[in-house]
Amino acid sequence: MIACSTTSCLQSALKNVVPGKRIVLAPGTYIGSFSSTVKGTAQQPIVIESQDPVNPAIISGYSIGSGYSLRIQGDYWLIRHLKFTNAQKGILLDNANYSRITDVEVYNIGYEAVHFRDGTSNSIIENSRIHNTGKTGPGFGEGVYVGSAEGASYNQNTHYNTIRNVVFGPNITAEHIDIKERSIGTLVENCTFYGEGISGANYADSFIDVKGNNAVIRNNTAYQNGNNVIIDAFQLHEIVPGWGINNTFTGNTVYLSDPAVYVIGAYNNTSATASQNTRSPAGNMYKGNVTVQ
Repeated sequence: MIACSTTSCLQSALKNVVPGKRIVLAPGTYIGSFSSTVKGTAQQPIVIESQDPVNPAIISGYSIGSGYSLRIQGDYWLIRHLKFTNAQKGILLDNANYSRITDVEVYNIGYEAVHFRDGTSNSIIENSRIHNTGKTGPGFGEGVYVGSAEGASYNQNTHYNTIRNVVFGPNITAEHIDIKERSIGTLVENCTFYGEGISGANYADSFIDVKGNNAVIRNNTAYQNGNNVIIDAFQLHEIVPGWGINNTFTGNTVYLSDPAVYVIGAYNNTSATASQNTRSPAGNMYKGNVTVQ
């Protein structure tokens, strides 16, 4: 175990940690753009966590206008019982496969809160809360961002990531979850979405926007809460031909205060299957190429 109570200790620990070690943070606020390129293994993951889960350490960037709270560029990390705030980007997983983020809170972020980026696959965020994003760029204030847009310099092959039991909102200004083109097999389950704050900037007008393939969106609950910017609870878009297809939505419950808002909007040449989704009060359900099972 590496026990830290200062910023300098945390910076050193992230640089020098070895597989199987735990970085344990005493209560307090650690200010910086923290990062590590060390890789764990399946048998010996690297852990960063709070000494006291009831009083979690806060990892803070320098300002919401630049930098990140934590960037991991290595496989098999476990990030748990921490708070992340006051940075342009919250948690970045770059080429960080088989990593897990659990029991964290990410808030007061300039752009996106959590980003599975640059080939990160088979990773998870679960049992967490994300709110108050997009403070400096509402159109870029996603809750969880999976992959990268076409033309970006990052590896777009971000596959089989899981977003589970996360509470999103209020005041997430872009999509709560944005699944980009060339991402395969994203699983979103048992999440809760609160729509206050979705801004409409940069086409942000849904809880989830799926541009990848074979995503499974199941057993989630979403609340429009009077936000008339929201057009559909869930959307699919074709950015690259052949992408935005074969996505599944099942067992979701959406509370849409406007009956004109659709549960699923499948645009362009996208496709989805839908089963056992419910909305309250009654209103529009599906538009586009949505097969109801």
